[in-house]
Amino acid sequence: MTSIMKIKNTIATNIRKYRKKRRMTQEQAAERAEITTAYWQRLELISQTNLPSVPTICKIAKALNIHSYQLLK
Repeated sequence: MTSIMKIKNTIATNIRKYRKKRRMTQEQAAERAEITTAYWQRLELISQTNLPSVPTICKIAKALNIHSYQLLK
């Protein structure tokens, strides 16, 4: 697995984990992050998206009420 795939896997896993921990649907989380539900769904599917930008990671973290670095560890 390439390092990019490892990063994508980590981000996707953490997005899904924290969303479920907050008991939010993908639609609710996407709305809070001000991104489309379709994009949120692709973010949770490792192979279906490019890495999100830093501003997008920040919006996702804010929507999930976590620090941005938590999506990357």
